[in-house]
Amino acid sequence: MSLPVPFPNTGLIQLKTNIGYRRDLWTPASFDYDIFEDKFWGDALNGFYPSAKTNGTAAAVTFAEHNANGYLSIISGTDNNGYAGQGMGLQFTGDRGILAQFVVQTPATVTAFKMEVGLSDADDDAGAINVKATPTFTATDCAVFVVDTTDDANIGFISAMAGAGVATQDIQAIAASTTYRFAIRVEGNSVTAWINGRYVAGHAAGIEGGTKLTPWIFSQTRTTSTRNVLLYKWQVIQPAY
Repeated sequence: MSLPVPFPNTGLIQLKTNIGYRRDLWTPASFDYDIFEDKFWGDALNGFYPSAKTNGTAAAVTFAEHNANGYLSIISGTDNNGYAGQGMGLQFTGDRGILAQFVVQTPATVTAFKMEVGLSDADDDAGAINVKATPTFTATDCAVFVVDTTDDANIGFISAMAGAGVATQDIQAIAASTTYRFAIRVEGNSVTAWINGRYVAGHAAGIEGGTKLTPWIFSQTRTTSTRNVLLYKWQVIQPAY
């Protein structure tokens, strides 16, 4: 069973969100679909998460009880090039069809900063993207929104299929203390991407459809001041069989 793109056909039904209609990302609320979703309620991070990938002084992925509206803090720490990243598990494949969505808030300062949001083939890499401009990769297969001010101050969408990259650069400038809604569709080897409901990229041979993927978020500082990314919610939907 695969997850059609779009589903259903144009003109039938649309999903109304707080940022407008999103027909191309609509998926049914059906028992035939698996839905992983976390909003970070309660007083502790769910125990099924793997250990965060961190490096440097005070780098951490933390869940604070009673934080308003519930969020996970991705804290780069204070070492130059210190970082923190969090995955969930390698349970998703493009051959089955994936819709991944993320609600993320950027740090108060977005200079000297790197961020990744998307899907990757590992939950313990030091970032899926090694160099944004080229690009080069730590991951073998991935599809991520990436900001790296070592290159420029713009959001890019970069994917890799068996280590061969496709990049859509300079989508829009990154803004500080701003909430973004990122979405990624994977259907076989094809990847498409949206920001705040706006289609921004499509890579026809963007990823290996048989590779197992995890949702992924990553924050890194390019200075000695911490850069904290807030993950308010993430969700991944795929067929159950």
